[in-house]
Amino acid sequence: MRKIGMALVACLVLAGCGASEWRQQVRYEVTKIFERPYPEDEKNVNVRLELVGEVPDDVPEPVTLTPIVVKHWTLRDGFKVGDQFLCWAEQEDDGYTRTVTIETDVSSCEKA
Repeated sequence: MRKIGMALVACLVLAGCGASEWRQQVRYEVTKIFERPYPEDEKNVNVRLELVGEVPDDVPEPVTLTPIVVKHWTLRDGFKVGDQFLCWAEQEDDGYTRTVTIETDVSSCEKA
């Protein structure tokens, strides 16, 4: 029984426990700018982005891909509602039984 347990652990380690990572450049559009609680303080600005086009087929958790709210520094070159950006979107699944949804991280957004 002990050998079976050790073999099972070894298989899990070699297989990476089924962990997977998805990373792709996608196009987002700025749909809303949140300036609270202090509008004059740029650190408080968050931006709502919505995906332009179809959700990629291979994304593990489509629900968290769009819409998404990011900090203002994620977007380069200034922004206003209606601007489109090419951003890197990333999702990582640790492979263990999940009790929470896989989150999407968005970074390095440049004007399209």
